[in-house]
Amino acid sequence: MICPECGSPVTPTMKFCSECGNRLDPGSTTVSYLPTFVEEEVVPSTSRPPENGASLIELDQVEGTAGRRMHDLGSETVHIGRSPECEISLDDVTVSRRHADISRGERSFRIKDAGSLNGTYVNRVRVDTVDLRNGDEIQIGKYRFKFVFN
Repeated sequence: MICPECGSPVTPTMKFCSECGNRLDPGSTTVSYLPTFVEEEVVPSTSRPPENGASLIELDQVEGTAGRRMHDLGSETVHIGRSPECEISLDDVTVSRRHADISRGERSFRIKDAGSLNGTYVNRVRVDTVDLRNGDEIQIGKYRFKFVFN
């Protein structure tokens, strides 16, 4: 008998491969995971975002608590990146010079990745373009932000 993961010889009584640690008898586990995907019903909103706008609150890197800075999203489009010309400039090599843009639409704020190498994440999912909701967590490089309406 051989390990299906690494090809090392194993005995029938072994539960894990001694070389790679792969579980050899997956049928005897009581743990199961079956993801279910339910599409949320989109209810069109007739209201505009609050006139005061929104903000990004920079979160602490370790605990996810409110951290050092708060960035207002008052203008129509806010550019985020490593470049000093960006409205929100982030000093991190994993952040592209122009990484993402947040724009104010008729009914919501929208974040759009600007072709960055390492991606833009909303609620830990890599996105190209997505409408933001109150409380969303945005990650750009090592920086994490919480999106909130003012």
